[in-house]
Amino acid sequence: MQDDVGPSWPDLLQSVASGQQRLVLETSDGGRVVLVAESEFDGLVAASNTGARRSPVLTGREREVLELVAEGLTGAVIAERLGVATNTVAQHLIAVRRKFGVRSSAAAVLAAREAGELD
Repeated sequence: MQDDVGPSWPDLLQSVASGQQRLVLETSDGGRVVLVAESEFDGLVAASNTGARRSPVLTGREREVLELVAEGLTGAVIAERLGVATNTVAQHLIAVRRKFGVRSSAAAVLAAREAGELD
């Protein structure tokens, strides 16, 4: 019997291409390679060429989790509503806080609203 080892490479690449997630690979010397959707890459290139500062790009799931946080739901309730593990919700929130450079989920909600990511 084969253990479930997670999504296949084609599934991972499809989720990256659709903008649902980024894929970070670590090289043998400790460097990192990040795979992003082409649209996100184009936006990063355009921002670097103009010198403009771009607001963070959230995945659909990160935005969904952040919207539920903005409604006042706890991580456990969000996990139940989305049908995912509580740790998965926590990881999405960690990613959002990192993207906005803030220390709390409440601050991430405020930053996302200011950036036009949330209503």
